[in-house]
Amino acid sequence: MKKILIIICVVLFVGALIISPLFIKIHVDCRSQYGECPAELMDKLSGVNGKSLFFAKNDLNKILRSDFIVSKFSLQFKLPNFLHVDLLIKKPVFAVKSGISNQFALVDKDGQVLSIGSSTILPTVDITGDLPKIGEKVDADTLFALKLMGGVSEMYQVNEGEIQSNSLLVELPGQIRVIFPLEDADSDLLLGSLRLIYLTIQADGNKNLYKEVDMRYKNPVLR
Repeated sequence: MKKILIIICVVLFVGALIISPLFIKIHVDCRSQYGECPAELMDKLSGVNGKSLFFAKNDLNKILRSDFIVSKFSLQFKLPNFLHVDLLIKKPVFAVKSGISNQFALVDKDGQVLSIGSSTILPTVDITGDLPKIGEKVDADTLFALKLMGGVSEMYQVNEGEIQSNSLLVELPGQIRVIFPLEDADSDLLLGSLRLIYLTIQADGNKNLYKEVDMRYKNPVLR
């Protein structure tokens, strides 16, 4: 009789574990590497509050996998009824500026637009056309220009350049204009070559000799 009671208790306990996700009503708690989750994402997640654990997990997985600003996520149930969401949010590292709207598209390292703003301190490339929309990717030439601009910003604290005629134009300290190619080029090679050339130009006796460095040629041209 004792064994039967033990078996019944075990069965009931296991059964409770199995069906409990269908009855526990969840409250979502969300955090990212920056603290609170973005407000627009929290609006989506709030619709899961009050659902059972089983359905809440399914809905959260769908929402987070389809949101382009989410790089990675994890879900963890915490007693009594909290479902904790940890997010790794994509970070903007570049900006594209449009002369048409005077706004900035904030872009991640892969060229995807994460948001649109009216100001930024990120390395920026000016374009003549319309800004890409949130969720879209910039074209290959613009992404290459952004990576070049990131390198220039790191080396010389110059944060803005302009795309003209399939080239990137940047003004360095000392009123030195640099013209970068955007096709069939290696960004690391271009930036390394520029560093050596600029050091030479800035050396005593050379500061007034050149005002432009054209990197579009195999052997850069100084004018």
